[in-house]
Amino acid sequence: MLRKSLVTSFLALGLTFTPAIAAAGEGAECTQGKLTLQTVVDKHLKAVGGKERLKAVKTVQITTLFREGDTTVATSTMQRARPNLVRYDSDKNGARVSKMFDGQQGWVVEGSAAPQRLDKEKNAMMAEGAAFDDALLDPKAQGVALKLDGVEEVNGAPAFKLVLTRGANTEVRFIDQKSFLEVRRTYAGTHEGKAYNKALTFSDYRDVDGIMLSHRTQWEADGKRGEKVIQSARYDAPIDAATFKPVTPRS
Repeated sequence: MLRKSLVTSFLALGLTFTPAIAAAGEGAECTQGKLTLQTVVDKHLKAVGGKERLKAVKTVQITTLFREGDTTVATSTMQRARPNLVRYDSDKNGARVSKMFDGQQGWVVEGSAAPQRLDKEKNAMMAEGAAFDDALLDPKAQGVALKLDGVEEVNGAPAFKLVLTRGANTEVRFIDQKSFLEVRRTYAGTHEGKAYNKALTFSDYRDVDGIMLSHRTQWEADGKRGEKVIQSARYDAPIDAATFKPVTPRS
């Protein structure tokens, strides 16, 4: 039987890779200082690599080392492909787990067990996170409220505060005023009937195939702290479509 705690924690790893929600408000004229909301969004996307480059990406592969405190908790490889295909393979303290979304249904495979379908709530969450494009690239299609809520200091430097809301869930992105790269993100909402709060801090940006990617993320959640460090990353490498289909592992 698939252990519920393992599935839930593994699903949570996706939050460190992909936006929980997407943004709406194309052309909004909320002004902070001399910059409108849309100007901040546009400058941020340009700093990351530009809209054309981001929309041209077809696949991404990232291998990451996760730590909780000073202990290595897991290694994970993520593979994504347009329009909404994703797979995570994780080795957590010797326990091998794979999670994938085939475009309609999410699956989890633990060890050598047979694939199991995600229930309705987990499947909806994974489907939302499987959207390939970043939140700010296609705001109207996502129907989520976005506002520019002033400036706050992050790591000793001012950052624009973008607030994204969807139902009872809120995501806040902090965009550095100088580099226009994202330096911090917070999440608040409910999952399986329980409230959650999570914070991510991004650093060590590097150019990977024309896209600026944070290689070090520190996280805080449920009173715990840790970090993820990207070991390798690549965009537009070929990925077989069968990668996203569930297959029972060999014993």
